[in-house]
Amino acid sequence: MGEMILITVAGPPSSGKTSVILQTLTQLKADGLRIGVVKFDCLSTSDRSLYQRKGLPVITGISANQCPDHFFVSNIEDCVRWGTNQGLDLLISESAGLCNRCSPHIRDIFSVCVVDNLSGVETPRKIGPMLKLADAIVITKGDVVSQAEREVFALRIIQVNRRAVILPVNGITGQGTSALAELFQKAPAVNDLKGRSLRFPMPAALCSYCLGQTRIGEEYQRGNVHKIDLSPKAFLQELPTGNPLGASSEKKDFSAGSTDWSKGKNFLFRSISICGGKDKSGNPENVSLTLRPGDIFCIVGPTGSGKSRLLSDLECLAQKDTPSRREILINGRKPTPSERPFLRHRLIAQISQNMNFVMDLSVEDFLMLHAESREIRNAREIVRGIIEGANELSGEKFGPHWPLTELSGGQSRALMIADTACLSASPVVLIDEIENAGIDRNKAFRLLTKKNKIVLLSTHDPLLALLCQRRILIAGGAIRQIAVSSPEEKDVLSRLEEMDQYQRIVREAIRSGKPIPAHFLFTEEERYVSL
Repeated sequence: MGEMILITVAGPPSSGKTSVILQTLTQLKADGLRIGVVKFDCLSTSDRSLYQRKGLPVITGISANQCPDHFFVSNIEDCVRWGTNQGLDLLISESAGLCNRCSPHIRDIFSVCVVDNLSGVETPRKIGPMLKLADAIVITKGDVVSQAEREVFALRIIQVNRRAVILPVNGITGQGTSALAELFQKAPAVNDLKGRSLRFPMPAALCSYCLGQTRIGEEYQRGNVHKIDLSPKAFLQELPTGNPLGASSEKKDFSAGSTDWSKGKNFLFRSISICGGKDKSGNPENVSLTLRPGDIFCIVGPTGSGKSRLLSDLECLAQKDTPSRREILINGRKPTPSERPFLRHRLIAQISQNMNFVMDLSVEDFLMLHAESREIRNAREIVRGIIEGANELSGEKFGPHWPLTELSGGQSRALMIADTACLSASPVVLIDEIENAGIDRNKAFRLLTKKNKIVLLSTHDPLLALLCQRRILIAGGAIRQIAVSSPEEKDVLSRLEEMDQYQRIVREAIRSGKPIPAHFLFTEEERYVSL
């Protein structure tokens, strides 16, 4: 029998394991690899048909009344034998992973744990060896939370598993799967599992309930019984303190001219480039655009034209693995799979349209965790400044102890704008339609562009568009034109700013219940009379 690559994939229910696997294997199959899947589940599964529709040979195993991970161990050797008999180059084992105390990972076999951003900030600490001992950790559903929440969630994962490669992946679009596919191809091959060991022992689990007992009470409990400590001392145990990452408290500057990068690599950021992909009709996007520190671009186009898609491609440093098939280069070269997650975290700061927080934390606790993920010194003082800055941008003020999930959309957007301006040293800032937040957009724009950074702003607002030096015109999912602001447009901008001031005065008067006097109109000279 020939050798075959075996990959174990596990994770909590509904984390997106099957979607991630399907998107990754679609790329590998296009490279001519013969691929099969083994799906382990508990009671039932409909995933067999999903794999078959992709033309992948698949076998499924249902553990029924047995622990799914114990069931996995009892059957994986036979499954590997099946794969080699099929002449497969790669076999994926997908496990339900319902027992957080167990782990389906095998020594010297590449292992993946899939978790999602919506599962809760403490989830990485609860999962156990399935996450702690994985070689790669895939984080899904990042498109429905803010960048700050993604970074806090990633911090929690690093605190549990420092050595794993962390890959943000979108299981729906396939964004990020090219890096995972490359890791799969580099994994070691095997011809059998005889004599190999699990990375973590299964727990002892032989008690009366394992053997069919259903009645509750100590008199019915036999065998391996573990009891909760309800003594007074159990309530006095202190939580661990200190920085679990052992990270430096110094704020790192990753703007142009800086070489202070971690991972032992000196890295001088000079540029980020967009290499064209395809439009919505599949036609080539004939564009190559390089941006350098100090460049300020706006992105304009009709609703649905692909503005947010371009920002998303930049944020994930797309490598032809998104619907647009664009490729993003750093300093003129393609980042490696191991560099890509690190670089996108350090290079890119993003303010997206989606500002619905999901983490059950106070505003202050959330910002402190975000500061920790960014290795910021004097974090409490900076956090105080972020909250003050956010309150200057938004209408109704909020305090440090407010629940994050109770902030309005405008308050959430104001918080993330202040967070990006005060906390982030990233040299690239991506902003998606700040005009819809109900905040002072002019002040927000100037706050975000006051440093020598690359700024890209997606907008429908002519005022914000004219504040930028150049405009990227999007239509049909592709970049069609790069326009440069003309001297005449500066005069138009001046008039628009005058009109914007007029609207702000009227808006605040309406919000505060003041009447709008009849004389508050354009004069013959088209000037405004202040309230």
